[in-house]
Amino acid sequence: MYIDSGLVKKYESFSDLRKKVEEEKILKIKNRLDKNPSPTTTESILGAFLEMYQPQVFPFIPVLIEKGYLVEPSSGFCGKYQECQALNGMFPIDDTIINRLLKIKVKVFKSTRSKSIKFWPESADLKKISDKYEEIVEVLPNRNISVDPAETEEAVSFRRKYIPKNSTLKRNRLFEIMKFKVVESVNKQVKSRKLKKPQATDTELSLGVYLERIEPQVRPAVLMINRKGHSTDVSGFMDAIDSQSLAGDFILEDEYIERIRKLDVSIETNPSGYTVLQFKPEEADIEAIRKKWMSIASIFPATGRKADPSMTRKAREFRQRF
Repeated sequence: MYIDSGLVKKYESFSDLRKKVEEEKILKIKNRLDKNPSPTTTESILGAFLEMYQPQVFPFIPVLIEKGYLVEPSSGFCGKYQECQALNGMFPIDDTIINRLLKIKVKVFKSTRSKSIKFWPESADLKKISDKYEEIVEVLPNRNISVDPAETEEAVSFRRKYIPKNSTLKRNRLFEIMKFKVVESVNKQVKSRKLKKPQATDTELSLGVYLERIEPQVRPAVLMINRKGHSTDVSGFMDAIDSQSLAGDFILEDEYIERIRKLDVSIETNPSGYTVLQFKPEEADIEAIRKKWMSIASIFPATGRKADPSMTRKAREFRQRF
């Protein structure tokens, strides 16, 4: 079997360079964490410290973000023998740009929403590799949009672990961490409930959900409101990170609405009689949020009758199982 010794040496040189790059990157990350473990605004968007990017990619991350391209830390060396380079991320690239990249011997690989812009260097020369990345960045057009925060598992985990100094970002991260813990706790409780006592109670049939599925900071308030005869559908964080909501098919009289609004809670009822309450907690304090919900629930008047069952699709499907 013929073995191309020149090709073997070439691949070995790429592997050696990649090993050296990774060793240097690990030291840079350690140094960054020792000196300043708080991410910048850009790093919070990336879901990674800039030091987590390989040095041949690192200089181009800020300009790529400015152009509207979110590039992942997995960018850099790739291939079985580390013989290729890649810019990985979630961004659109049309055929015109793909053809322009092909002219500089760069290929675009697509996988669902993610893209991988790849090229194969002639030699294991970090300066020449970096120059090629610069060519790619020049070809990519300015998308004139702000990039959304990275949503990969690694990026989300990063934002939960490292808290920025910027007050707004810090607030968002603390609420994101709290929401993650709440959702994780709820899922564990529901799993345990299904195993130990799967039969729903009358109250749960009315609510259309296991009590364990209702987030703990709002659960006591939902039960109090239900006992007072008001039907609720959804509550808690819902799709938001730093706000709380409760919605249901009920109408409150003006005197109760005014009392609730005095608690810095917005309350709106649409023409069909569907009411939504919402507030932004001052801090990511689960106990303080629970107390505020209880203050709100205490204002609800007793109707003297049983609450109507929730009629959302999920609630109806829940009742059909029993």
